[in-house]
Amino acid sequence: MEISRRTAGLGLLVYGLGTGGAFMLIGAPGGMYDDDTVTTYLSSGHWALAMMLAYVGAFASLGPIVWAARVRHELRSGGDLLWGVSLAAAGAGVVGWFLVGGMSVSFAEGGAAVATLPHSVVYLVSEMSDLVAICASAFFVGVGALVVAARAALPGWLRIATYLAGACGILAAGWFTLFLFWLWTIGFGAWTMLRQPVARVEPALAGR
Repeated sequence: MEISRRTAGLGLLVYGLGTGGAFMLIGAPGGMYDDDTVTTYLSSGHWALAMMLAYVGAFASLGPIVWAARVRHELRSGGDLLWGVSLAAAGAGVVGWFLVGGMSVSFAEGGAAVATLPHSVVYLVSEMSDLVAICASAFFVGVGALVVAARAALPGWLRIATYLAGACGILAAGWFTLFLFWLWTIGFGAWTMLRQPVARVEPALAGR
């Protein structure tokens, strides 16, 4: 079944909004250690919200598959690579979000047996889970963005922005580039939805 550009763009848009929104709202410990953050995240009143947001993040992580399923056919070459890294991004995102939400599930079901777990251990698991859910996924989508920047028919300004966004996604583990990367996913997703498709240029004709 062929996916429309509107649906494809929506997939990338949902990925950027869903993963970014879930990450900012879930409150999973990460970055600089803060004991109050760990305590709040483990509180029983936060369990249901954390589980719900983990599901939001997991579903949003599937967005790159929807996007790449259409865009891969509009590239001069590299479509298979874009498809592969998009599948990897979705896999990393879903697994990572279940790890993030799994901490709340563990405390909800484990009771007194896990209640005394040191907060430093919780922080360590949470930080690694965040890296898988957010940064590993962004790494793969960032590689895909570089492929699109190199092989798709794009306006000059958007090609440059896509190259920069690809680098920001690859470097997302440093956190400081992450919001620029998410901004690109939202903007490029919207552009994909609104832009009319451009016929694919075969390599043999491109050099003429």
